[in-house]
Amino acid sequence: MRRLCRSTILIHSSYVAKLYSIPLIRVDDMRSLSLTCLLILAIAVAGCGSRKVSPTNSSSNAPAAATSDDVLISAVHQLRPENFGINSTTDKPVSLLNSWRYKQAEIQKITDQATIDKLVPVKFPSGWISPDEKPRLEQAKYDAMDASHIRDALFNRVIAGYLSDRGQGELQKVAIIVDFVCRNVALWKDDEIELPLLPYLCLQLGRGSSDDRAWVCSEILKQLRIDSVVIRPKSAKKTTGENWLLGVLVEGQVYLFDMRLGLPIMSDSNTNETSIATLAEIVTHPEWLEQMSVNEPYRLTVEDLREPTIYLITNANFWSYRMFNLEQVLPPSDLCVLYDPLMDDEGRVGQLNRVAKFGGWPAESLKSWSYPRLQVLELRSISEEKVQESQRLTLPFSVPIPVKVDDEGKATVGVPERKMQKTRSEHLLGKFADATSKYLRIRHLEVEPNPPEIARINRIASEDAFYWTTLCKYEMGEYATAVELLTDYLKKYDRKGRWYFPARSLLAQSYARLNQTSKAISTLERSSSDDPYRQANAVRMKRWGATAKN
Repeated sequence: MRRLCRSTILIHSSYVAKLYSIPLIRVDDMRSLSLTCLLILAIAVAGCGSRKVSPTNSSSNAPAAATSDDVLISAVHQLRPENFGINSTTDKPVSLLNSWRYKQAEIQKITDQATIDKLVPVKFPSGWISPDEKPRLEQAKYDAMDASHIRDALFNRVIAGYLSDRGQGELQKVAIIVDFVCRNVALWKDDEIELPLLPYLCLQLGRGSSDDRAWVCSEILKQLRIDSVVIRPKSAKKTTGENWLLGVLVEGQVYLFDMRLGLPIMSDSNTNETSIATLAEIVTHPEWLEQMSVNEPYRLTVEDLREPTIYLITNANFWSYRMFNLEQVLPPSDLCVLYDPLMDDEGRVGQLNRVAKFGGWPAESLKSWSYPRLQVLELRSISEEKVQESQRLTLPFSVPIPVKVDDEGKATVGVPERKMQKTRSEHLLGKFADATSKYLRIRHLEVEPNPPEIARINRIASEDAFYWTTLCKYEMGEYATAVELLTDYLKKYDRKGRWYFPARSLLAQSYARLNQTSKAISTLERSSSDDPYRQANAVRMKRWGATAKN
């Protein structure tokens, strides 16, 4: 294994030190650095495995004079996405949540309404979750998994809010969200190691698969109380692979999106965001599927979609009744969807029956989409190779990293300032102008003198900041500036760039937004077999060409 550090470097990490009760970690080889990265990844996805967490069930973690509302406000504040990042520990917010629960229980005892400490059974069809998950969902205590769930819901609520503001009707809002996710989650290249990522980290890293894109979309749409399903041919022998479409249930129809291409199935040849095909319509319009391919048949036919198998995209963390207790008392500024039971609950229609009724499908015919569970299972036994790859992708979030060199020339690395991580969060939370100026400062780190190991991390962070700046410009509608920056990015990094293929596609889309169709098409005319966007680009060129003729 190649050594990362040729000289002795001391890396201080406050959260690692806390976990291991040591002041600092000496990183002399890749093994130690991989451990650091594994901890980062484990904290980011806390709550997805079966590991038990034992939060304190006591009021001693909050000042005795603090009211129940005070404790809740403090807990939620710490769980907001701008405060609870990928390297945050869950101890304090979980402790505060349980202190709030303890205070609520004391109040309820006085009024003879002790419900917050009850174990509430969770109902689900056989095989939909693992047996060890059921007790955790039914417990009254909050744990680390809940902390991540609440953070993710708050995060997705903000994204859903500013994106839905751009649309007029439900369908247009959905189309905007799907487009945003596909633009911000770049597809893995053929030579990259695909990591098991949960939606929050997938968005933060800006990498993922078509399945990841669908999962992220479903989590954002959940905050608008919109359901999503995966549609597969009934004849499909496997539940993995690309042979599926995302179905979004709005306006009385199931609208179809191809998450590999990052495009809706269109009901005509133009790019009108409301001309999206529905599952009911597609079976009589084979030409709509033919529009989704160039030079080869589309991977799905109308026969595949005539009587498909429907897989419900669901998240068991929404089923826990303690999330209902919490959702009811959230501060107005933090209102979000935390609770959505799978089965009917006290007058509330559960997600399973709700989706079945919407689509006219028998409830017993609906299946659970297995992809999220498979990701969680892989995370529990993640390979060393993927740990190292996660390190490569997450280390740039640490910058700036202060360095001190003593008289003997020994470099000591201080606590990472993690401004890149904070800026990326601001970017995704819709603060595009602020993120743009902060990305510029990170880009300047590339030219500052540093030890080789830190300089390498700065170079990676600088490139990420460069590309993410172009995304901010695009989101702000500054397409001409996006064109200029994307052109500069492609000249500087060429095919060696980490974002070469998505940048090339985004450049063409920026030209299209400026109604410069010929430039958009010429940008994508040259293609290569290793470009994960080649099919999507071919379809876009076909659509742009048809629009130009009209």
